[in-house]
Amino acid sequence: MPRLSPQPEPLSITDYVAKAFSTNQFKQDQDGFQKIIFGYFGEIGGLLSAIKKTGRDKLASTEAELAGEELGDALWYLMNIANFLNIDEDQVGEQCIKILRERGQESLQQAVKPVTFRHIDSLLEIRRTPGSLDRSLQLGCLAYQAGLMAKDKLSDYQNIPDPTHIEHVGMHLAELAIACASFNLRLEDVARNNIKKIKSRWPGEEKSYPAPFDEGFAEHERFPPEIKISFIERGTRESGHVVQSLNDVFIGDRLTDNSNEPDDYRFHDVFHLAYLAFLGWSPVLRGLLKRKRKSNPRVDENEDGARAMIIEEGIATWIFNHAKERSFYTGDKSRGLDYALLKQISSMVQGYEVEKCQLWQWEQAIIEGFDVFRQLQEHRGGVVTVDVRNHVMTFTAPNKACSP
Repeated sequence: MPRLSPQPEPLSITDYVAKAFSTNQFKQDQDGFQKIIFGYFGEIGGLLSAIKKTGRDKLASTEAELAGEELGDALWYLMNIANFLNIDEDQVGEQCIKILRERGQESLQQAVKPVTFRHIDSLLEIRRTPGSLDRSLQLGCLAYQAGLMAKDKLSDYQNIPDPTHIEHVGMHLAELAIACASFNLRLEDVARNNIKKIKSRWPGEEKSYPAPFDEGFAEHERFPPEIKISFIERGTRESGHVVQSLNDVFIGDRLTDNSNEPDDYRFHDVFHLAYLAFLGWSPVLRGLLKRKRKSNPRVDENEDGARAMIIEEGIATWIFNHAKERSFYTGDKSRGLDYALLKQISSMVQGYEVEKCQLWQWEQAIIEGFDVFRQLQEHRGGVVTVDVRNHVMTFTAPNKACSP
């Protein structure tokens, strides 16, 4: 008989808040509160929009797949509202359970602390029968309540007794739990996935890089600890090209913009260097530097092969076109990139070793890559150095007098 994987310990609401709020950057003032309220309303609106698109556009994704992420984000904002109002997380959970018991016409029982999402899910699973949950009605109710909350201000809550705050937020948590059940989702799973998403995007002090993908391979099949490549432009920006050299040896083909209008795509190999620096991954550079892992035929064919190279080039080109419309991400080093963009990249590399990398690594690779790219643009060339082990990429301006 196969051994079943052990079920994880129940996730308490208190533990969820502690893990999910480690990177909360909203200011604890009226403006910050308003943004949190609007964020909650926006996630509910995003949920309704996602459901609409699955039917209108006949998306391959199921409604439950799309709903899970939106509900997780809504949960984050709702618990942040409770945090703003200094409401104890267990009180929110107790109120949620009380409301669910009242709606199910069950006798009230003394709450068990700490309140876990599993307590909430179990109430819904016991009561649920086929057809007992009207999804459209529940989503409409959730949207209505979120809309009412969107008009509230922090001062409105400050003039209301604390018990009313608890009842209000607890009611919203109950509505979210019922909405999850209407998609055959468990609130606990939604909360866990939300934590994973947050940690992947905003790791806080827990930031750590995975082990090198070529760890354990022979030295000649591993990336060298340091790579220093010179980008040398020849000709003019309108009709010139770029060649690259490593240890004074020219490598690769000469690169042009391949465009009717010059946009400096000729420097795009800097992005492959950025992927190596911050992801430890670049099938393109493995091929260019003759570092393919041929001792393992499966790795050589699947991870270092043509398809992986095409995916990497595709990502580099897609991001370049996206960045070109946004001044090549000038100023985004402090603001960060859109989550949807990073999530799309993550989906493009599923099934490959690089899927182990987190969203924050992709963001770092892209932001730092374009930072160096803009310097290459400004100086019309230069030297890019990657410290592979320490995940650092630096730029040195060219010495025009010594350029070949």
